[in-house]
Amino acid sequence: MGNSRSSLYCYYNFTNKIDVLNYDSIGHFDSNKVIIRYNKGTLVITGTDLVVSKLMSDEVLVLGKIQNIELR
Repeated sequence: MGNSRSSLYCYYNFTNKIDVLNYDSIGHFDSNKVIIRYNKGTLVITGTDLVVSKLMSDEVLVLGKIQNIELR
């Protein structure tokens, strides 16, 4: 947290995966919800069978049956 990344980037290709770049932290994750914090708010991904497949300092890949993506 507290980094100076400027923008959150999300790539969702409608095949049950979303790639998120420039996030600050993972607030919560389980098989039904992933909450990702970034400098201007929160990204909430809901669905079933969700898995954090890739976790790097500036990138996270979420796989599963994604039902909703919400920016807060």
